Amino acid sequence: MGKKEIELLDRILEKLDYIDPPVKKYQVNSDDPEIGVYLVDLEDVCYITTKHDHGRDEVVFVTTEKNYYSNEGLKDIENRLAENPYFMRTSKYYIVNLSMIKGLSMNNARDLWFKGLDKPIVNGVTGTYLREFEERLK
Repeated sequence: MGKKEIELLDRILEKLDYIDPPVKKYQVNSDDPEIGVYLVDLEDVCYITTKHDHGRDEVVFVTTEKNYYSNEGLKDIENRLAENPYFMRTSKYYIVNLSMIKGLSMNNARDLWFKGLDKPIVNGVTGTYLREFEERLK
């Protein structure tokens, strides 16, 4: 196989990863004592954020149906989702599923509305991430 064929195969594989991301489920804490670990479908996740509760930080996977909690840090989750083209870090506190965004407001930062959720996340995209966010939405 020549160099051109290898380059073509690499581009095809890259597009396939975009169509069918390598990570489809994510391990979160289960609230059912019968299930030790629950696997949330990433396509159902609107965004992932940190929650300050009772003096400790928890990470929350927000879906339209339910919130799921994780003991993993947001940075670790960001690293694991780096290959998933639908998720990106948009602020210190948020990783969003780009495919679930239904609208946004244009101010200094961006407030984001998600399919199936009534309220937006305020300042969901901050200046540090704004350029990449706008590029990824094109």
